[in-house]
Amino acid sequence: MKTFFLVLIVSLFFLGCRTTPAHPKFQVILDKAVKKKSNNLSGVSMTVLAPTLNISWSGAAGYDSKEKTHKLSAEQPFRIASVTKTFVASAILRLQEEQKLKLEDSIAAYISEHHYQLLKSDGYDPDIITIKQCLQHRSGLFDYAEGNSSYIDSILKNPTKKWTRTQQLEFAMEAGDPLGLPGEVYGYSDTGYILLGEIIENSTGQNLAQALRELLKFDALGLKSTWMEGLEESPAGLLPPVHRYIGNYDATGLDNTIDLYGGGGLTSNTKDLAVFFDALFNGEIYKDSETLRIMLEDPGPLPYGAESEDYRMGLGQDGVLGITGYVHFGFWGTVWVHMPKPNYTIVVNFTNQPEAAGIVTSTTEMLQKLATSK
Repeated sequence: MKTFFLVLIVSLFFLGCRTTPAHPKFQVILDKAVKKKSNNLSGVSMTVLAPTLNISWSGAAGYDSKEKTHKLSAEQPFRIASVTKTFVASAILRLQEEQKLKLEDSIAAYISEHHYQLLKSDGYDPDIITIKQCLQHRSGLFDYAEGNSSYIDSILKNPTKKWTRTQQLEFAMEAGDPLGLPGEVYGYSDTGYILLGEIIENSTGQNLAQALRELLKFDALGLKSTWMEGLEESPAGLLPPVHRYIGNYDATGLDNTIDLYGGGGLTSNTKDLAVFFDALFNGEIYKDSETLRIMLEDPGPLPYGAESEDYRMGLGQDGVLGITGYVHFGFWGTVWVHMPKPNYTIVVNFTNQPEAAGIVTSTTEMLQKLATSK
């Protein structure tokens, strides 16, 4: 996907584990990562959840900004960027459970006529692009957000602009051409996910924030620090958010509409995220266990030997020594990983996007050692 994502993937997937309640050692990992000068890491928060091992731990080290004026708390929320895609994909699959759509349906039946015509104007055929292809980044849609540098350049030149989904779609049509025919090409695409966000809204009659909250049981799960900034009110009593950066530019004050409508948009903290992903993989989100299997199924090779990443529906897959794991990264510095065996979830948020600090690696190695010694 992106360079940071690829670097993290290399270090993420070591053997999972059973552990004993050695929770303070997780804090040592964070403290060491922040203190190591070569990491250039201002701060980091992490949650580890392993329900079958009786582990539920959250902690933080360092600061919530590069300025290092405020100590980071594990409770502080942050914009999660593309990690939102896992939520959007989960909501689409819930809608299939409710028989409000089918994954093989064309997106044309669910998007506005204006958006349909915008796609047609740039050489796309919305009638042959399916919901499933958007979920798996096989739609051929150019990525408005990171297909090239033009979108980031644009938001930095006009940081107070409030974007709409239509403007983001228009930007995609202007900034790049179709990547190829649907189903025959892989290309990570926020454009496909903002259309999925529209499909959720049109299928439920709610805005995306309301739909995600109800379809994915935010309240029942106790996600008290998770909301879609700009589409709903923020929860009361929250701590100040962790700063977000584009390079050295403090992007915390940028309007959340730059990263909204489906490709991103949610704000959360590591604890809430870990609770959600634990629930997702342990039967608390979907009505039918078959739905999770569909979400995780191998999308298969592309025709003609086209290159692809192993991206399922709203998440990627990787593994080591036969152990399968799932992962997603967010542009601002968030990563989650779930290992079904022995069933644990790790969520890490970096204040300032280090290339690699070894935190997930060290955490999984610790869990493995504890498991083998038990």
